[in-house]
Amino acid sequence: MRLSGWLLAISLAAGLSACGGGGGSDGASAGGGNTSAGAGASGGASGGADTGNGGNAGNGGSNGVTPTPAPTSADRIAVAAASGDSSGLLASDSATLLDMAIASATSARDAQASILANIYGNSSVVPSLAFNLGTNSSDITPRASTTAMTLVSADDGSSLAAISNVGNGRALAYGADVLVWMAGTTKEQQHYPFFRRAWGWLLTGNANSTLPANVRYATAGYTAANVKTLIERTGSTATAITCDLTSPSNTCWNNADVLVFGGSVASNAALQSTVTQYLNAGKAVVYMQPGWGDSAGGRQVLAAMGMTLGGYPGNYFAGTSAVSVGSGRTIAASLTALDTLSPLVNTLNQLKQTSVNVDLTTDTSSPSAITRTMNELQTLQSASVDIFAADPHYALQRLLVLWADLWRPNIVYGKVPRSDAANFLRAYASDSWVDYNRVSTRVSPTGQGDFMPASAQSMAVASDWEDIDVTIAQTSGNTLIGRAAVPGKPLQIQVVDAAGASSLGIQTSYIRTWGNPLTDSDATYLRPRRPNSFNLPLGTAPVNFVTPFGGPLVLSYSGATANSVVKLRVKGGAKYAHFDFTRSMSAADTADALAALKAGTFGWQTTKLIGGEIEQTTKLAQAVIGNTDPAVYVNQRIRDGLFMSNHIANGYNDAGMTTEVANLCATLGWTCDGPIHNAPVVQHFVGWLAACGYLCSGNPIDGYAGIDIGWGYAHEMGHNTVQRVMHIVPDGTHGCVVECDNNILSSTTALRVYKTLGIEISGGHPLDNPGLYSLIVANRNTGLSGDAQIADMETRVWSNPSQDVMRPVHFQLAYLFTRYRSGLAQPTMETTLDFFSLLTKGDRLVAKNFSTSNAASYGMGRYANNTIGNSDLLYVLSSKIIGKDVRKLFAMYGIPLSADALGSIADLGLAVAPMQFYALPALKHNQLQTGVWMDIDSSTPPYPL
Repeated sequence: MRLSGWLLAISLAAGLSACGGGGGSDGASAGGGNTSAGAGASGGASGGADTGNGGNAGNGGSNGVTPTPAPTSADRIAVAAASGDSSGLLASDSATLLDMAIASATSARDAQASILANIYGNSSVVPSLAFNLGTNSSDITPRASTTAMTLVSADDGSSLAAISNVGNGRALAYGADVLVWMAGTTKEQQHYPFFRRAWGWLLTGNANSTLPANVRYATAGYTAANVKTLIERTGSTATAITCDLTSPSNTCWNNADVLVFGGSVASNAALQSTVTQYLNAGKAVVYMQPGWGDSAGGRQVLAAMGMTLGGYPGNYFAGTSAVSVGSGRTIAASLTALDTLSPLVNTLNQLKQTSVNVDLTTDTSSPSAITRTMNELQTLQSASVDIFAADPHYALQRLLVLWADLWRPNIVYGKVPRSDAANFLRAYASDSWVDYNRVSTRVSPTGQGDFMPASAQSMAVASDWEDIDVTIAQTSGNTLIGRAAVPGKPLQIQVVDAAGASSLGIQTSYIRTWGNPLTDSDATYLRPRRPNSFNLPLGTAPVNFVTPFGGPLVLSYSGATANSVVKLRVKGGAKYAHFDFTRSMSAADTADALAALKAGTFGWQTTKLIGGEIEQTTKLAQAVIGNTDPAVYVNQRIRDGLFMSNHIANGYNDAGMTTEVANLCATLGWTCDGPIHNAPVVQHFVGWLAACGYLCSGNPIDGYAGIDIGWGYAHEMGHNTVQRVMHIVPDGTHGCVVECDNNILSSTTALRVYKTLGIEISGGHPLDNPGLYSLIVANRNTGLSGDAQIADMETRVWSNPSQDVMRPVHFQLAYLFTRYRSGLAQPTMETTLDFFSLLTKGDRLVAKNFSTSNAASYGMGRYANNTIGNSDLLYVLSSKIIGKDVRKLFAMYGIPLSADALGSIADLGLAVAPMQFYALPALKHNQLQTGVWMDIDSSTPPYPL
C-alpha cells in the first residue's frame, strides 16, 4: 500500500476495532477523564443511552420502527476528524483517539522503514555513506513526519535530502544540485551507489529493480543535459520530452517518466497543484536546489512533495556537521536516525498509562517527540495547510489535535508536578498539539497560569464585523492590531486592503520566551508551554482562528511600505487595555482601555507608540502605570524618557538635531541627516518573562518587570543600539566591553531623565568621576613617563574591576566639547548629548560613507580605508568634534594611539588640548552644575569636591 493510502485506512480500521460496538467503551477514559463542561456526565449518559437503545431494539422492531443506533466512538471521531470540531467528542473517546493514533503512527513508521531500508541496502551495494552537501545548499525537510521522510540526515540531524509518496507517484529532492554531481563529475562520487539506488526506487518503487531501458524526461528550471547524462550513466536510454511543466494546462507531461525541477523554476499560483497532479498520476518527480539562495518556485514544488526548503540563507553559515555524513556512519545508524516516528509511538503509549516511571529532568525523549509534532503543526499551519481537509497524509495529526482538545480541560496550571510524569506529559502534549485554523477548541476552565486568568474566558467579543486600520511602521515586522483573542472563542479575520504588502499573517502575542515546564525552577507545570499561537497567513477570504490560550492579536507583515495602513475586518475579537499613541485615540477608547486595565479581566496590556510597542501582563502594567494618565506614561516616560534619550545620544534622525549639532555637521562637511542615521526597527518590549537573566536585550526586549523608565530597560536598549566607538579595548582583551559600552548609553539616558523628569535611575551604576581622578593621581605618583606611563594607566583604568571608572572617560570628552565648542563655563545635559550625537553620527559615517576624498573630514586623512581601531576612531572623531587635538587626554586615560591616528590629526593643525578634568561630587554625576574644572596639565591638585 502506498504511503498516501495506508494512513487513512489504518486510522479507520484502528478506530473501528478499538471502539467495539458502542456505548460499552464510553464509560471510562484512559489517563484521567475529562470532567469539564459536563464531559464526564455526558460520557456516562451516552453509555447508558447506548445500552438503553440496544435493550429497546425489540420493542422498536415490534412497532415497525427501526431505532437509530447511538453514535459510537468511531462515529463521533469521524465527524470531528472531518470538521476539526471536537465539541461532539466525549471524554471516553480519548482512549480511542490514542489507539487510532498509535496504529496510524506505527503503520507510517513501518512503511517508511521499509522504503528506507530498501534504498540503503547493505554495505556490499552501498559501500560508503560519507557525503558532504557543502554550504552552498539548503535543508530539504519533510513538512511533517507523514508527508515525506528524510533520506540523508547530516551528523547534526539536519535533513539534506528527502523522499515521499504522493498519490501513486514518488518524489526525490536534494538541498544542492547533487544530480549534476552524480551525472559524472568528480564531486562526491562515493555517494553514487546510494544515489543510484534512490534513483531506482524513484523510477520503479524498488531500489533493487532493473531500471527501464528507456527513460523519458522533462525539465523545468533545470538543465536538461544534466538529466540526460545521469540517465545514460545509470544504463538507460534518455529521451527528452519538450514540455512546459509549469503550465497547468499542459498535457505533454503524460509522455514523460520523470519530471525534474530546479531552483529557477518559474513560480505561479497553480504550480503546487500542478505538481501534485503529476504525483497523483504516478509520475516520478525530482527537485534539485541550486544553492543557499531562496526559490519561490522551488518551495511550491517541494510543498507538492510534502517537503519544505530551509530558510534564508540556507546552509551558508552552517558547520561541517550540519551538511555532511561522517565516513564512520553505518547503515544501521542512519536508519535509526531517520526513524522519527518510533519516539512518537512510545510517547503515545505513555499517554495511555495511569503512571509513567520516567525522570523528565534527565530523559527528555518523550517531550522531544511531542515537540517535533508541534513543530510540524506549526509548519503546516504557517503554510495555510488545513489538516482537517480530506488528505490522508494528515490523519495522524488530526487524531493528535482532537486528543489534545479532550485532555486540555483537565489541566490546572501550577498544580501538575514534574514528578507526576504521566499527567505532566499529557499536559505538555495537550499544550503542543494545537490547531489554530478552526472554529472551536477546548480550554482549561481554571485559566492559563500567569499568561491568562480564567476571568478572560467571560469577556464579550464582537458579534459583528469590525473594520480595523493598522499602521505599518516599516517594511517588515510585527504590530499589535488592538484586539484580543479570548480563550476558546473563535475569530474570523480577513484583509480588506493589504496596502501593497506581499505577506500578511495573524498570531497571538509577539514574544520570544514563555518558559519551559521541563526546566522552570518551580517543578510544577506553571503555564502553557507555548501560549502564543502559530502565525496564520491572511488573505482576502476570511480565515478562521481560535486559540485555547488567548492573547493580544498581532499582525505580521513583509514586503510592505513603511507608514502605510493595512485594513482588516475582524469578527469575534475583544477589546482590552490597549493604548495606541501612533494615532489619535478617542476619549471613549481611552476610557475603555483604562477601565479594562483597572478591571484586570484580560491577562495583558499593550501599547503602541512611534518607534516601539509594549506587551506586558496586566498585573505588571497596573504596577507601573498605576493612576498615571496613560498619555503621560507613554509619551513622557516611555517615548521621551526611554526612547528619545537613547535616540538623541545615538544621533538618529527621529530625534532631530539641535542647532549646534546641525551647524557643526555643516562645518565639518558631514551628512548628518541621511538615511544611514534612521532609527533602527520598531523596538518591542515584553514584561512577563525574560529570555535571559532578569532583563534581556533583543527584539523584543523582555523581563520580569513592567515596562517603565529605569536603568534596566535603558541598559537593554543600549545593548541593541550601542556602536563600536563606545567599545574601547586598548589591549584587545580588557576594557569597556559588553555590559560597559551599552551602559554609556544608559548613563546618557540617566543624565537626560534626571534633567527632564527629575528622576534618578542610575541606581548602583554611577559615573565614578572621583575614582577616575584618583587613578590619574596614582599613575602620576609612579614617576613613569611616556609609553610606560600610558601602559600603567591602561592597566589601572581598562583592567579595573569596576566599569564605573571607565565610562566617565567618554563623558569627560563630552564636557570638553562643551568648553571648547559651546563656550560654556560648565557642561549641560543638552551639550553633553550633543557630543554623543555627533560622535555616533561620525561612527556611522565612517562605516558607511568613508572615502579617501572625505577621510580628512573625519580626522582620518592618512587612512586609505575605514579599517580603523575603536580607540583610534574615538580619538580622531573626538578631536574633530571638540576642535582640539586630545592626544594628551588619551595618554592621561591610558589609551595608546596609532601613528596613523596621531598623524591624521596632526595634519589638521589642531591645537593640542591641555589635560583637564571636570570634577563632580560623588553620586552627583547627573547634576552637572555641581562640578568644577580642574587644570591638571602641569600639576595634580587635590580633588576639590
